[in-house]
Amino acid sequence: MGIMVCKAHGRVGFVETCSHIAKQIDNGTVLRGRRLTILGNLFICDHCFGSLGFEQFVSLADMPLVESVRIADGRWEAFETAYEAIEGRRLFCLKCLAELENSVLQQ
Repeated sequence: MGIMVCKAHGRVGFVETCSHIAKQIDNGTVLRGRRLTILGNLFICDHCFGSLGFEQFVSLADMPLVESVRIADGRWEAFETAYEAIEGRRLFCLKCLAELENSVLQQ
């Protein structure tokens, strides 16, 4: 997991998003998308998830790191290609995101 410095929370973990999820966060709206924890926290919209083929990487998220580093079937290379193709990636503080989600749910 990566670390960032948030103005509100200091040193904290972050989530990386596509531009579509980033827009939802900026607008303070209900967040709709898919979350994956593969070499970090990803939160991407359903469109990016489907069009970039992230479904094939879900199994990597469920696998212990020791096992996943042994994979040599091309999934890591395909993941890197899909990751690099995520449109307008942005970073957000995990604590700020949790606060936003809690406030949206309470509305």
